[in-house]
Amino acid sequence: MGLFSRLFSSKSDLPALRKAVSQQRYADALLIVEELHHSELSADESAEIETLAAQAGNSLAKINLDEGLYLLKDQQIERAMEHLQLAQQQAVSDALQQQAAQALQQVNTEQPIPVAAAPANSCSSCSSCDPTDVEAAPLADEDHPDMDAQLELILTSYPEELASRYQQKCADFQKAFILGHEGEEIEAMKAFGKLPASEQDDLFDFEVGCIMARLGERGKACDALYSALKQNPNLLLATESMVSILVSLKKYQTAIDFIHEMMEKNQDAGFCQAQLASVYHVKNDADNALSHGLKALEAGHSDTRIVLMCAMLLEAKQQFDEAEALYRKIPASGGGCCSGAGMNLYLAEFLMRQKRDLRKVLDTFNSACRQEPNNPRWQLRVAQTYLALGWEKRGKDLLSIVLRDPNLMEELRNEGQALLATA
Repeated sequence: MGLFSRLFSSKSDLPALRKAVSQQRYADALLIVEELHHSELSADESAEIETLAAQAGNSLAKINLDEGLYLLKDQQIERAMEHLQLAQQQAVSDALQQQAAQALQQVNTEQPIPVAAAPANSCSSCSSCDPTDVEAAPLADEDHPDMDAQLELILTSYPEELASRYQQKCADFQKAFILGHEGEEIEAMKAFGKLPASEQDDLFDFEVGCIMARLGERGKACDALYSALKQNPNLLLATESMVSILVSLKKYQTAIDFIHEMMEKNQDAGFCQAQLASVYHVKNDADNALSHGLKALEAGHSDTRIVLMCAMLLEAKQQFDEAEALYRKIPASGGGCCSGAGMNLYLAEFLMRQKRDLRKVLDTFNSACRQEPNNPRWQLRVAQTYLALGWEKRGKDLLSIVLRDPNLMEELRNEGQALLATA
């Protein structure tokens, strides 16, 4: 159950995240980040995780951006679009997001792509790139996005109905909003403080609360977020932010009571059940986490993290049919750069543990190895699948090689050593 013990695990995964980033195993790093987001973390640890997550996201985005630009030069438009869309999703840097958006816009408007847009060291395979420099090239003055473009880029991560409200806010509010999302928290707070009372609505309190949280003022952040929710009980992002802060403070019962308060105010039931599931999971209350997680899914909530949490909790209870049904709902792209065609890596690992569909599982892990050759996790999975298929010599030989790889995470090394000892 190595994968189960890693999902949403404790801060012990933080050293693994540091190691994954230092070894340029960026897709693996983002998987670890997803797990750590459901852990008990101090403010300093949360800040470090966000920094490492940004580095990993920007690195993967740079790889996909370079690959997309190369494919555009080669007139492989469909493949280029896939890489550019990935780059836009993965990028944390506004500059990288803007470069990907500009490239996609050029494709959509059928404008010619300048040959100089692709770096000289671009390559035709994601797996063969070596992103030693992940910084985006500086844009010329005329290429810097205007405020409308910056606002649009930031709002792509907001619900559509909420984004339209931000677009209708005054220019001074939008400037403060953009500053806050560009890491200029102090300047953003000054700008928000100059806004007239007519602009200080629920969105104002929400953005101020988020900035206060990033500045470490979590008590004041909660006050601002609660004020936002008093004005607009359906502001789900404010609820999510409040719960995250309370969990970081280990105020679990306060978080649970707060979520129930929001439910009484008719906030989205599936969303609230998912929030309860997350809190109980951090508390290591598996029964309540599973109960609320399943209620969230029944109510139509489709967050992959909740689907995955429920699948793994069901597997831990040996409810294998129910677990498999949920694993199959996870998109094949849910595992990042290294998902095999038609099967997500979580499902592949589940089926490997079940010793089922092993040829398809092997294809999935082999695909992961090709796409992320420096990540020994997938080579370990190939070796385990060989053994499950009864290919003893090939399995033991590969397992022995993988266990000597210094990049293998300690937990996976222990898993492999235990298997080798009994093989």
